Formats: sequence, structure tokens, C-alpha cells
Amino acid sequence: MNTTADYLPYLSQGIVLSLALGTASFIAATLIGLLLALIRDGASALVKALISIYISVFRALPELLTILLAYYGSIAFTRSVGMPELSPFAAALLAFGVQIGSYACQIFSDAYRAVPRGLLEAAHSVGMPDYLVNIRVAIPLMLRLAAPSLGSLLLVVIKLTAIASAIGVTELTRRAQIVSGATHDPLTAFGYAAAIYLAMSAVLTLVQRRLEIAKEL
Repeated sequence: MNTTADYLPYLSQGIVLSLALGTASFIAATLIGLLLALIRDGASALVKALISIYISVFRALPELLTILLAYYGSIAFTRSVGMPELSPFAAALLAFGVQIGSYACQIFSDAYRAVPRGLLEAAHSVGMPDYLVNIRVAIPLMLRLAAPSLGSLLLVVIKLTAIASAIGVTELTRRAQIVSGATHDPLTAFGYAAAIYLAMSAVLTLVQRRLEIAKEL
């Protein structure tokens, strides 16, 4: 009978999938949050209200519920229109991107309010159109100000990938479940998974701190 250690190569493949899903979800959430934060600043009262509702709804929903709704909702929709079904990975990416985007939107909104108004006014005074002011002035400063919070958000997203196992994504936690069933030793299997998550978190935390130090120099 194989021991849990014999399955370490199989578990290690789950690291790649967890990081791929977490990174892709983080990028999608960052783009959604940044876009909505920029739109929100100069939008009408109705658009601001809609964005606020989006943030409130998705910050209130449990992540597991969101991912289940995204997966089974996508299946129902694609079947009704005769399109191919989304893969579990794609459904998880959609759910995480939209839900974590609500947190990113709030982070970027706070960062935008912290951008010195004088810099934006100076850019407008030399004739820059709004989109160019955002690209050359607002967005770089927003990213700099939001960097610590975005680093923490990335750590959260990487850990959240574990719940993608609920819809069949064979990331690290799902593989640990499979190994525990094969070896009848769940404590060791999940212990290995926990150790791997801790190692990934430690590396990402170290990178985040390095970036924060570089930002201050």
C-alpha cells in the first residue's frame, strides 16, 4: 500500500493549479476593481449606486456560495443556449474574479481618494484628456498606494482556491482529499497540504514585504 509520501509528486501538481487559479483570479479582480474605481469617481449618482450595490452584494455573499452559483448557473445558461459548458476552472475564475473584484474596487477607490488632487489638476491644466490623466498619473499612483492591500488580497485569493475543490477543480486541497482516500490517512495528507499552503504564504508574504520596502525607498 502506498504511503502519503509516495503521492507528493501528485500533490505538488496541485500547487501549480492553485497558483494558476489564484493568480488569474487576482489579475481579473484587479482589473475589474481598477476599472470600476475609475468609473465610480466621475459617474452619475445612478452608476455610483449600482457599483455600491455590486460591492455590498459580493462582499456579503460567502465565497463557496458564489462559486457554486457561478458553476451551476453557467451550466444552466450554456445548456439553454446550446453553448459548450464552462470548465470548473473557468467557473471558479469567473466567481473569484467578480467577487474579489468587489474588494479590489474598494481598495482602489480608497487609493484614488488619496491621490493628491493637485497632481490631477496639473495634468488637466496642460491639456491632457481624462483617459491620459488616468493612464499617466492616477493609475500609477493608485497602484503604488494600493500595493500593500493588494498584496494581502493576493494571499487571500490563493487560500480561497481551496474551495474550488467543491466544483471539481483538482487543486491542492482536492488532491489532498484524493490522496487521503487512497491511503486512508487523511491527517497526513491534509497535513502535507497545510505545510505547502504555509510555504506558499510565507514566500508571498516575503515578496510583499520586499515590494513595500522598495516602495518606501
